[in-house]
Parts: sequence; C-alpha cells; structure tokens
Amino acid sequence: MSALRAVPEPEQNPTDPVLDLAPDVADPGTDTGAGLDPRTDPESLTLCALMWSTDTAAAVRVTDALVPADFAEPAYAELFTLIADLVATGQPHDPASVAAVLHRAGGGQKDAPLRRALADVVTADTTGSSAAVHYADIVLSQSYRRSFHITGQRLMQAAEQGPEDELFDYMVQLGTAQRAAWKRLNTFRAGGAHA
Repeated sequence: MSALRAVPEPEQNPTDPVLDLAPDVADPGTDTGAGLDPRTDPESLTLCALMWSTDTAAAVRVTDALVPADFAEPAYAELFTLIADLVATGQPHDPASVAAVLHRAGGGQKDAPLRRALADVVTADTTGSSAAVHYADIVLSQSYRRSFHITGQRLMQAAEQGPEDELFDYMVQLGTAQRAAWKRLNTFRAGGAHA
C-alpha cells in the first residue's frame, strides 16, 4: 500500500491533525497478521528465539533494544512485553513460563488471540543462540521503514489540515524522530541497545 492511499480522506478524520496524528492502533485481540506464516515472519521468529534461547546476554540485548511498538502484530507486541518483563527480572522466559504468566493473569476468552499467537510463535521453529539478535535486527529494520510510512501520512495530513505556521516545526519534529530511529537501528547493529 502506498502512503498516498493509506491517508484517510479529510472527512474521515475530523480531529486536529497537529494535535492528534497518531495512527490508529489495532485492538490486541484483532487479527492483523494478514495470513503471515509464523515460520517466515521475523516478529514471530524473534519471539520464538527469545523463548527458546539460553543465551541470557542475547535475550537482554534484544529486549533492551526492542519496544512493543516495533511489532506490527499487536499480539506479538503483547507477547514481547511479557517476555521482556521476564528477562528484565531474571526469570525464565521459556514458552511454559510465558504461558504461565498468561494463565495467572486470567482473561479467559478475551485472551484467546494472545494464546493462539503464543502457540504460533512457539512452533515457529528457530534455533541457535544468535537467532534472537539476528531476527531482532530485521524487526528493527521493518519498524524503521514502517515509521517512514507513518511519518509520510502525518505530513500529508498536516499539510492538508494543519495550521500553516506550525507545519515546518512539525516536519522538523518528525524528522528528528526519524533520525533517532535511524541511530537506534545502527546502535543495535553495532552491538548495543538504544538509550
């Protein structure tokens, strides 16, 4: 989908574009996977590698570098948050431990999509201690590219609906955010995590 087609018509979004330009965030229970195979989806493979990894340093590096917003699939973003919390507190982050956290939290039927996503991720079939870092690099790269689509949409919406005297400052603000995203990607690739 091109950025031009993704921009809603002005009457579809009557809010002030400069104050409310965040993209719509899907409900975590909504299936937005568009039929992606967990065995070839870098987001799924990152989570799988994290859960099966015994390399604590790699798990910490990945969970320090990624944020839930890096995941396009909302259920994967939630799973990442659970795994990252387990890694940060030094607890086991294997599939059974993640499933136990979900079970203790309750939720019943409303968490069915999250449990289904966990089952998909667990069986994505990735191995190797460096796999989590490798796939996390791909997730960061995809997130960086998606951020350009979102920035383009926001700029177009601001150009159509925003106050003229705020347009340049808004463009600078978005450009600064894109530069920070680029630095974060390169910091990870250089062996670090984002600040």
